[in-house]
Order: sequence, then C-alpha cells, then structure tokens
Amino acid sequence: MNRARRGAAPPPGPRGLPLLGSAPDFRRDPLETFTRAWREYGDLVSFRGPVPVVLVTHPDHLRHILVDNFANYPHPDDFNDKVSVSVGRGLVTTEGEEWERQRGTVAPSFRREPLERFAEVMVDSTERMLDGWERVARAGGEIDARTEMQSLTLDILARCLFRADWSVDARALGEAVRVQLEHLNGKLTAVVDLPEWVPTRRNRQFTAARTLLDETVYRLIAERRRGSGPPDTPDGDGPPDLLSMLMRATDPVTGASMTDRQLRDQVMTLFVAGHETAAATLSWICYLMSVQPAETERARAEVREVLGGRPPTKDDLPRLKYLKMFVQEALRLYPPLWQVPRMPLRDDEIGGHHIPAGTFLLLGIHLTHRHPDFWENPEGFDPERFTRERSAGRPRCAYLPYAAGPRDCAGMAFATMELTLVTASLLQRFHLDLVPGHPIVTQPDITLRAKYGIPMTLRRTDSGTDLAAHPGTGLATDLGTDTERHTPAGRQAAAADPQSEAVCPVRATAHPHHPHQGGTATR
Repeated sequence: MNRARRGAAPPPGPRGLPLLGSAPDFRRDPLETFTRAWREYGDLVSFRGPVPVVLVTHPDHLRHILVDNFANYPHPDDFNDKVSVSVGRGLVTTEGEEWERQRGTVAPSFRREPLERFAEVMVDSTERMLDGWERVARAGGEIDARTEMQSLTLDILARCLFRADWSVDARALGEAVRVQLEHLNGKLTAVVDLPEWVPTRRNRQFTAARTLLDETVYRLIAERRRGSGPPDTPDGDGPPDLLSMLMRATDPVTGASMTDRQLRDQVMTLFVAGHETAAATLSWICYLMSVQPAETERARAEVREVLGGRPPTKDDLPRLKYLKMFVQEALRLYPPLWQVPRMPLRDDEIGGHHIPAGTFLLLGIHLTHRHPDFWENPEGFDPERFTRERSAGRPRCAYLPYAAGPRDCAGMAFATMELTLVTASLLQRFHLDLVPGHPIVTQPDITLRAKYGIPMTLRRTDSGTDLAAHPGTGLATDLGTDTERHTPAGRQAAAADPQSEAVCPVRATAHPHHPHQGGTATR
C-alpha cells in the first residue's frame, strides 16, 4: 500500500463557483465536465464543491485502487445506502467480510461452465423478439433499440432466474423493474434526496414497484422451498434456473445456505443492475450496426460462415472471433459502468498526490477507454485493436468494461455470452438503419443510455433462419412490441405519454465529445 508523503499536494483542478464549486457543472453535464477537466488538468483532477470529488483516469491509478489496494477503497457509504433501498444488501452494496462471504457463496453459480446451459434461453428469447421485428419490417414500421433491448435482456434474465414462472407476470414486473431503475437514477443525481417514506408521487411509485417485486420473488422462493417450482437438478424437466442454483449455494467457510432475505437481495441486484448494463450495451451495438457498415458486414460474414443460417449456440462462441472483438469495441466506446465510485478508508498517495481518507473518488472508465496514451484513434471504431498483437503491452486496467480486481462484475461470463449470442442473432436476420434526423445523445445515468432512444428501421438479410421455427411469443410481444407501436405515429403517441419509456428521464445530458453525435460516424 502507498503511504501519503508528508507535504504531498492534492491533485489540481478547476476552482468552480464559490461554495458550489463544480456542482452545477456536474448537474448540467457530467461527461462534458469530466472530459474538459481531464484534458486541462490530466489523469487526476480535484473538483471542489459541497462534496469534493477526485476524478481518476490513468490505468496505473485504477489498478492501484481496484486491484493492488482494493481493501482500502470500498464504495462510499452514501452510494451503498441509496442503492440498497432497492436491491438490499447484495454484492453491490456490501463491504468487507460481509461482501467476501457473499462473493464466495454466489461466485460459483456465475462461472462460465454452469452458465453455458442458459445459452439456449438467450437465443430463444432473441429469436422471439426478432419474429416480432419481422412483422414490423413487413409493415414498414420502426423499433426503438433502447426499449427493445431493455425488454429482451429483462426477459432473458428472468427466464434464466425463474424459468417458466416469469411469463405470467411479465408486463407488471417489467414495469416495476423500470420504476426501480428510474428511482435509483434520481437518487444518485439528486441535490436533495428525500427518503422513501416522504409520500411524493415518485416515492409512492417506487414503493409499490418494490412491493410487487418483493412479493413475486418471495413467492417463487417459497415455491422452491416447498419443492413445487422447477426441478433443482438437471435430472428433472430441464436444467436448474439461477434461483435454484443460488438456493443450493453454500458459504465456503460455514457451509450455510442463503436465507430468503439474502436470496431476495441477490435476485434484486441482478434484476435492477444486471439487465440494465446488458440492455445499454446491446442498444449501442444496434446503433453501431448502422453507423459502422464495413465492420458490421465483416462481423455478419463471419456469423454467416460459422452458423450457416442456423441459430447460434454456446459451441459457436470460440469461432466467432471477429464478432467477439466487435462486442469488445462496443464496450470500450460505451462502457456500461462508465464511472465507478470509491472512497479510501485511510490516507493514501496516488500519482504523487495526497488522497485523504474519506475522499469521494470517481473512476472515469469512459475516459480511460479513450485515453490517447493507450488507444490509437481513441474515438474511432476499430474492433481489430483487440487482436493479440495490438493488445500486447496495453495495461490491464486500460480496459475495464466490468471493472477489475476482486470486485469485478460477478456476472461477467453471463453478460459476455449474452452480448455475443444476441448480436450474432441480430446480424443473422436484420440490417438496422437509424431513422434519419433523430438525435443520438448519450445520457450518463447508472449506465450510459441514449437520451432520446435509438429509433431504427429494419431490413431483412438474405441469410435469416427459418421463421416458422421461432413463433413470436416472447416478452417483447407481451410488453407491447407490435406493429402499431413501431410506426411513426405510434412513436409520437408514446412520446406524448409521460410514463412512456420513450420519454427521456428527468436528468438528461448531452455529450459533446460523443464519437457519433447525431448519427454521424467519425472514424
């Protein structure tokens, strides 16, 4: 561990306004504020304000915080307290020994081998969604990639968690998860964060959504306890779902299984955080499929050669080498964890600067992924930068789509498989074209999302799979993915509804350094 030298100076940074410092700039546009300060002051930037913040972007500094000295850098208590109102005390919101016990209990269920059994579910859900797109394409309608990917990833996650139990309550539970996410976005960016017992409209909606999810999850846990749910072993009618796997998981030290409350908190963590990160990434992949035609067609040709028109399987993943790099490059430009909060327990020194205990650190993953010292043409889209030859010598923490170190994303293998299989299915059946003139603006909330959605038109490829083999009965249909909703008139009607997912949330910020602002690609 580094020890702070006596007299070491704090990092440089903008003075900001009296008392408020840079707080108004954070509210107005955090991405632009961080980018401007990074370019002016370097890899460690100190921002003044009611809550002083230090921005960290250099891979060596990130390695020190996340890997070499991770025990000194937990999440800030305020972050954990805010997020826990929704997800409870799961992997994201616990620290120290409690986190270590949870990680040791949960991690075996998320290793690559046991997760491969869910590949078929991922592909089946995607094919059902694409069957709905067939009807939209024939009618000349549009889809919004952001909302489609949110519905798809929620369907995949729920089916993997609960198997068949999900479909009965899909519409209501999908809306409840959306309300949870919007509430957490609001809490994490609010100047004044009112507690949930204050009866505001937003708090009432949040409480009702949390109650619905709790009732559903606890009911499914009770069914498993009674043995009336899906089978616990692969010897029954299909493989176990994630809930059953978590229920069988035991603490590696004590041998204890998780309580109902602990199971609920892990499931809610997956629901609220897990599916949103995948949805955001897949929506940007859809966007890149329109604005990067050469790379997209190369990936499509590989999919065509490897699959030959059949749906993808887990066994195809090692052969989809260029597609893997395509997905890696999408994660570089649009990391779902675009910033990560940490707070040192003890004084430390980073890059020659004094970091006092209790300093609020923001790890600027979005900027690290664009650091010109480690990425050639950092704003361009170049999947081949991830070849073995071009990756040689690049610092490990220059690329952190799932964070790094002991607290990296436990669901990394699940997410990687999901992103690759879904993208292969999309490439196999459709060309995606952005609706002309629609602004594509990044919105930095919990994840990087498209502020105004990503409306797209659809063109069938000449290598699609047999439509008759995939009846369109998935969650996308259950949540209203029909022809009427995807026409221009339908999108206008949705935009007029304040509860519609197409309406941009309360805090919306544009990123002026976005590499493809307004739908124009920059290589």
